[in-house]
Amino acid sequence: METIVKNGLGFKPIQANLGVEILNLDPNKTLSSSEITELNGLIDRYHIVFLKSKKPIEKEAQVTLTKQLGEPWLYDSIPGQYKDYPEIFKVTNQKGNGFVNAGQAWHSDGSVYNKRMHLSLFSIDKIPVDGASTYFSSLNDAFKRLPDNMKQRLSNLQGDFGKMYRPHPVVWQHPITDIPLLHISEGFKARFTDITSGEPLSIAESKTIQKFLNNHMWKEDSYYEHKWAIGDLVIADNYAVAHLAKPSYSNTLRVLHRTATKGLRRSKKD
Repeated sequence: METIVKNGLGFKPIQANLGVEILNLDPNKTLSSSEITELNGLIDRYHIVFLKSKKPIEKEAQVTLTKQLGEPWLYDSIPGQYKDYPEIFKVTNQKGNGFVNAGQAWHSDGSVYNKRMHLSLFSIDKIPVDGASTYFSSLNDAFKRLPDNMKQRLSNLQGDFGKMYRPHPVVWQHPITDIPLLHISEGFKARFTDITSGEPLSIAESKTIQKFLNNHMWKEDSYYEHKWAIGDLVIADNYAVAHLAKPSYSNTLRVLHRTATKGLRRSKKD
């Protein structure tokens, strides 16, 4: 797709409605208020923004950008995490270097919590010899691709992911743009409930629906694979996008840094 220039920013869409690469913003430098305004507009429009630096993303720079975009999510102390950067969640493929092998199923960060994460910012710190990739998929597109009978069926269901988490609709609206979205949490076993009757579905039917949703996310040409390079920084809107980390089968180290901004509560009671 051709390069677009608007208000001083040059950017190139990756797909028609999912993903845009900004060509002239360095994520290692503090952005101006006008640049943040333009960046937020592109996030709302394309849901994923890709930035590139000529050098590795500095931890301090990633935290600063996260704070410019919203209130940062702080993480509990986990072995291998950075004590000086509670905003950074360190994901790895080797024990002792951070949280091991997270995100290898379709999900949106924090989606099972009542107060979910809005934006996730990712950078790669170590790339194994077989490479590192993350898949991204539009949850609006996933909803639109459903057969009409499934749109109606899923719109009347809520998912319950266990005692630690709040039930939530399988279909909901983006709180900023109002577009309809599917809710995908493949890594958590869900029990679904009919919203109208309040009756839970059988375990067998719940498993069938979750299997359908997981297969639905892998439809041909429905997702984008980002192959990581040192200096990449990716911003994903967790309201609108699901992602999945491609497993690495190398014994060489993979380290990804994630920061996030706090999102909106689903229920005003909480």
